[in-house]
Amino acid sequence: MSAQPQLPASMTGSGTAAGATELGQLRVEARAVNGRGLTVKVRTGNGCAGLEAAVEERVRKALVRGSVTVAIERTDAAAGLGDRAQLQKLAAELREIARELGVSPELTLRDVLDVNSRLRADPVTSRELPPRAAALVDRAVQELVARRREEGARTAAAMLALIAEMEQLTARAVERAPAVLDEYRTRLLTRVQEFRAAHGFGAEAADLVREVALHGDRIDVTEEVQRLSSNLGEVRNLLSGGGEVGRRLEFLLQELLREANTLGSKSPDVALSHVAVSLKSCIEKLKEQAANLE
Repeated sequence: MSAQPQLPASMTGSGTAAGATELGQLRVEARAVNGRGLTVKVRTGNGCAGLEAAVEERVRKALVRGSVTVAIERTDAAAGLGDRAQLQKLAAELREIARELGVSPELTLRDVLDVNSRLRADPVTSRELPPRAAALVDRAVQELVARRREEGARTAAAMLALIAEMEQLTARAVERAPAVLDEYRTRLLTRVQEFRAAHGFGAEAADLVREVALHGDRIDVTEEVQRLSSNLGEVRNLLSGGGEVGRRLEFLLQELLREANTLGSKSPDVALSHVAVSLKSCIEKLKEQAANLE
């Protein structure tokens, strides 16, 4: 059995994870909001400096759009003192330097913490995420992805309901348009004939028919209605197919708005004008919702 396609994902959501790692007790929070592309900001607390590049790389493997912020902080009591393994390594290095210099290697905890504080004040080069810390980041990002998919499914369902409403409106336009055209041509031809009779204006019948037909073509909305139907079908397929849909949706909604505007401006019929207004109202709602989709 083939897998069901995933619905589009929202660009908003959040995910958290906490637990023991090589760097101490950590809490990771990943949040995302709308964005044109993918931007990632990483904030790290004590003992986690230098992990920004590694965290960003993992986020970029999971997401394609949105403005994402990942915050990592230590929550254990020793968070303010720094990584214990790093402190042990620093104390050993200080003793080794003392021996090389031939001075007394007498160290206190205050000495080690003071040197460590000075070192942490300097920029830290990038370093790899330890395995358990990396797993914690992945859990937070995976929860963010799941929340975005849930929100995206709700948004897609709401948009599909609007598409169904627009398809009904378009069907009304399809049904009404031929009658509008016939009524307009008949009314125009009648007025021309009345003008001829009143003013003794002479013209060949074929010329009159041609001019009436030309004026009728100016209010013919058949092509606009056909393009509306076609674009609505494409939007429906796009929302049902999943994946990255945001940019394509923006283009299709612009096309729908253009056709709806043309429908309203070309047709002299009140019913079709109401259809055009209703279509534009639906499109504005769709644009607001599409802005949230990946």
